[in-house]
Amino acid sequence: MPELVLEVGCEELPASFVRKAYEELASRVEAGLTEAGLTFERAAEPMGTPRRLIVAYRGVPERQPDRKKEVRGPAVRAAYDAEGNPTKALEGFCRGQGVSPGDVRREGDYVWATKVEPGRPAREVLAEVLPAAITGLTFEKAMRWGHGRLRFARPIRWILAAFDGEPVEFAIESVRSGVLSRGHRFNHPESFEARTFEALVEGLRHRQVEPDPKERERRIREGAVAVADGKPDLDDALVWENVFLTEWPMALQGSFAPEFLQLPEPVLVSAMAKHEKFFPVRDGARRLTNRFVSIRNGGEEETVRAGNEWVLNARFNDARFFFEEDRKLTIDDFLEKTAGIVFQDKLGSVRQRAERLEKLCEAIAERTGADEREREYARLAGRYAKADLSTGLVAELAALQGIVGSIYAERDGVPHPAACAIGKQYDLSKIPDKDCEGVRTALRLVAADQIDKLAGYLGLGLAPSGSSDPFALRRAATMFIETSWRWPGPFPPASTLLWIAEGLYRRQGIDLARDRMAEAAADLFAARYPVLLPGVRHDHLDAALLPSVPLAALDPCAVLMRTRCMERFAGNRAFIQTATRPLNILAAAEKKGIEVPQIDLEGLDVAALESEEGAELASVMGEIRERAVAAASEHDADRLAGLLDDLQDPINRFFDSTLVMAEDERIRAHRLALLGHCRSLLFLAGDFSRLVVEGD
Repeated sequence: MPELVLEVGCEELPASFVRKAYEELASRVEAGLTEAGLTFERAAEPMGTPRRLIVAYRGVPERQPDRKKEVRGPAVRAAYDAEGNPTKALEGFCRGQGVSPGDVRREGDYVWATKVEPGRPAREVLAEVLPAAITGLTFEKAMRWGHGRLRFARPIRWILAAFDGEPVEFAIESVRSGVLSRGHRFNHPESFEARTFEALVEGLRHRQVEPDPKERERRIREGAVAVADGKPDLDDALVWENVFLTEWPMALQGSFAPEFLQLPEPVLVSAMAKHEKFFPVRDGARRLTNRFVSIRNGGEEETVRAGNEWVLNARFNDARFFFEEDRKLTIDDFLEKTAGIVFQDKLGSVRQRAERLEKLCEAIAERTGADEREREYARLAGRYAKADLSTGLVAELAALQGIVGSIYAERDGVPHPAACAIGKQYDLSKIPDKDCEGVRTALRLVAADQIDKLAGYLGLGLAPSGSSDPFALRRAATMFIETSWRWPGPFPPASTLLWIAEGLYRRQGIDLARDRMAEAAADLFAARYPVLLPGVRHDHLDAALLPSVPLAALDPCAVLMRTRCMERFAGNRAFIQTATRPLNILAAAEKKGIEVPQIDLEGLDVAALESEEGAELASVMGEIRERAVAAASEHDADRLAGLLDDLQDPINRFFDSTLVMAEDERIRAHRLALLGHCRSLLFLAGDFSRLVVEGD
């Protein structure tokens, strides 16, 4: 069967855009093919380079299958007269659908016709599906070019679209599709024809373009090892960044002046990796050498090497100058200089932020069981976390933020756990997965940093909107959630910490909209969980988020525990149906404006229930409540679920024998109060009414 191949050629995409773009293109093309009824199988995994996005499918049929469509006609009473003959209304309907009155059927109050829609040629359908998939791509940042209205990451320069060896004709702005591709931008810029996926891949490789990212990764790793006089630091993230910066990667080794090795190692590594995308090289003892490996995409080898060495030596020379200047000041001097740096116009200076972070870190330390020594580490980490923003070295090399603060803090006598936390505050992946003072201090600082930021910006009403998130608040929420999950035990919910942060702002004379802050934070957190828990069923997550409970989403540890509870109960249809009964009764009562009385379980007048089964349910809840609350607070999903199992039979016996909405107001109030306590216990595990039971 025919093959479809699509290549979108453009100006160089940012490295971080490439993978997402070709995966999204594949997703959109496949959705379009499926909707059109065109079956397919992938010819290969989607591919991409900085200049092209490629997808290909084999087995696409030459035309759509015919489709049967059920069309509703006029009401039966309007379709036939008193003698049962077709009326003009029915005849008009039949003409419009291309059927005869004898072909329609009566179902219910209407007549129906089965209309067969002939399938269209696949090439005709693809001329609609492919441009829609391309123009539908989303990017963090997009642009317009020329006089067109289309927003795309970079200008589109060519489109190869072939089906069964022939072009699929369409145009996007002024770019018309065809069967021409292009090779390496500098070495083979001429166009060449490719009518199949195999011809495209072979043609690209012949013209120094490797379209497969995995193959480019292999070339980078093997090439770096081959050229290095030592062992290159092949950090995965940096390898993949180079994968998406190049089309024909070639490794080469360069060197820098040995005297620069006197600079702190993190400065050297960061300058090479973060700023120049070079791989540092170490000797057999893991000591940093004055060599590096770079990945070139073209150019004469010696010319590229000389340029790389010149740039890196110049950068190190600047770094050495600022490092020497910074040595004249202490970490406390830098902290005081941050009084002149604005955090945000309405949120004060970075120095004021340091005061808040110090207290917020201490509050988190207190709530996570820290002793006095670790509380002091937390205070110091918060106090000096942003001090390096006033250093010359960070002003020159922004990627060193935190790293420089860690070096200067430890130089000036700040204990190692606090200094270490300062250096790792911006990247959770750099914090080791172990339980020690430095790791705990780092996690507390990360959490405090995000909470202070969220409280401030959300309290000003600056929540993200659509694709716009100028203050990276989604990332802040994500980092807090991941920090909570990494903590070795219960972690304080964001709601508690947001109140503390808001109070710290208020002490500095900065007023925030407290309620708006909390509501916006809850919405923000709720939107992050589907991204962070892609393997959790939608209804399980919905139940775990407790939509009817304000701010429930702000306790990441509890949300995660509830998703585990929902997964445990997922196959227990009987329990889910039982748990849903009190939830539905209460929801219906509240919808009618009937208030559920707030009566303590101990103060509930069991006799007023006038139900032996109600008294039994109250007794069972009293027996398990304390243990269930403890299990939930310790995030022990299995123990909590086991305790809630005990409620199934008492709930069923109560509902089978007792009318909750009794006419006597006092009896009804006590029965509703009883169910209110039952709901509170069930909600420790999640909102069972949100679960989709298989077979329903």
